[in-house]
Amino acid sequence: MRALTVLVSVAGFALSGCTGNPSASITATATSSSPSSAPTLAATKSLAPASTSADLWLAAGSMADARVGNTLTLLPDGRVLAAGGFDSGTATNPRASAELYDPTSRAWLPTGRMIQARAGHTATLLADGTVLIAGGGTSPSVALSSAELYDPRTGTWTSTGKMIVARGSHTATLLGDGTVLAAGGENAQGPLASAELYNPASRSWTATVTIPGARTLHTATILANGRVLIAGGISTGSIGLSSAALYDPHNGSWSVAPKMGSIRAGHSATRLRDGRVLIVGGLSGGFSGDLTPAHILASAELFDPASGSWTSTGTLADPRFNFTATLLLDGKVIAVSGDHLGSGPVISSELYDPATGSWKPASPMIGARAAHSATLLPSGEVLVAGGEGPGAVGLASAEVYRPRT
Repeated sequence: MRALTVLVSVAGFALSGCTGNPSASITATATSSSPSSAPTLAATKSLAPASTSADLWLAAGSMADARVGNTLTLLPDGRVLAAGGFDSGTATNPRASAELYDPTSRAWLPTGRMIQARAGHTATLLADGTVLIAGGGTSPSVALSSAELYDPRTGTWTSTGKMIVARGSHTATLLGDGTVLAAGGENAQGPLASAELYNPASRSWTATVTIPGARTLHTATILANGRVLIAGGISTGSIGLSSAALYDPHNGSWSVAPKMGSIRAGHSATRLRDGRVLIVGGLSGGFSGDLTPAHILASAELFDPASGSWTSTGTLADPRFNFTATLLLDGKVIAVSGDHLGSGPVISSELYDPATGSWKPASPMIGARAAHSATLLPSGEVLVAGGEGPGAVGLASAEVYRPRT
């Protein structure tokens, strides 16, 4: 697979030599094990007040394993599943382990190990409450086609149908009918245009129409009308993309959408309450190893499904990639940490207000990180866990963002 000296893997898999971007991957075969019923991990509980007039970050304990390129999935009972990842930003030693975060106790608890060690995979919560883990890799050059299911009721993993194509740095989107669309990504042959559908009823994958243009490190966002917007990424020959496409699950077809204003890879995509999609940051170049500060984007743009058009919006104070963006309960979006060339991961966070189209500073994190994962908790807080710290060190620590109340 193509090697990028600075991209690793937040959501995807591949890219090697990294200091932090989306994507990573993997060889060891791990055996499945039963979960431990007794919590054995030490947890750091927050002593912060229950409410505050200012936003703040709180320590949220530490996972048993450092994880880069892992996933976080909010379960129906409010706990969060952390699965897989590399042990550091050097993309070595993939994890088969998984852990559960309990928001009530702010403790990390053990659960069953995955069947296959992997990083840069996708995790999708299915309608029956199980979690589908698909693809990823065991190293930046070995992609996986295997998939497995986690059952929160038993804490165990079972194999499910293999993907038709091995892929990492892909996207997986839950569609309205309960199936999952896996699109793009990369393997030893390079970026992929193929896409496939997982059917939970038959536990099998079937091919669907290819994307208009191979890509990896792109984003996929389900729209209010049920279509899926694919945007940006990197194509064959390390060519950055500004192109976008729309998948219609009703007829299984793709259509070309208008291009974004900028080439982007390792960016974020967040559907706002009004149905528009906010695209933020990422890289505009440097995909062949010539990354410079000018390639790191602070710009943001909005896609309007009604008009099918893109418009620019407020600019970040800190350019960043390998970061997370999470929609808060009040409709704002928080962009958290991420990579900033030369100075390592940034510690800053910023809030986007759709009403004004502008960004303002949020409280800085306790510790800088990139290629981490984040998820919104039922309380309205945001859990951020793992990732890569300064010096490509893998992180086991976690923090919770508490918005202003």
